[in-house]
Amino acid sequence: MSKSTRWIGFRPHEKKLSKVLGDLEADIMDVLWRIHHGNVKEIHKEIGQERRAAITTVATVLDRLHEKNLVERELKKDGGLHYEYKPAVTKKQFEKTVAKTVLEGLFEAFGDSAISYLVDRAAIKDKKTLEEFRRNLEKLKLEAKSP
Repeated sequence: MSKSTRWIGFRPHEKKLSKVLGDLEADIMDVLWRIHHGNVKEIHKEIGQERRAAITTVATVLDRLHEKNLVERELKKDGGLHYEYKPAVTKKQFEKTVAKTVLEGLFEAFGDSAISYLVDRAAIKDKKTLEEFRRNLEKLKLEAKSP
């Protein structure tokens, strides 16, 4: 697993982004994807509309998200020193990375059973499309096995 995806741990029974991030991390990422950028105070204010969290906790979680390469930060000097945060990835890129990592893990651990489930779940009726789907899943399975 690459350095940029070491943060992915999958908890299938959690809701939404909390399947792969902590609850506050997930809320902060949702805020950043919505507002595009902000400092700790602005992000804390947005978070405060949905949940209670200390501003220091929000700052700590933003630092963790930065360490996980999920947010970028830039030091600003206007009106005092502070960081301006923005998402390092789009929500779509995030979802694709998580899906790829989780599927590779399933293929590595469960191989043909994982492929069989996905084929059944896709409920594809057209034989040509089904075979193409199966080939793509096999290709992913092989990629999961390679270093």
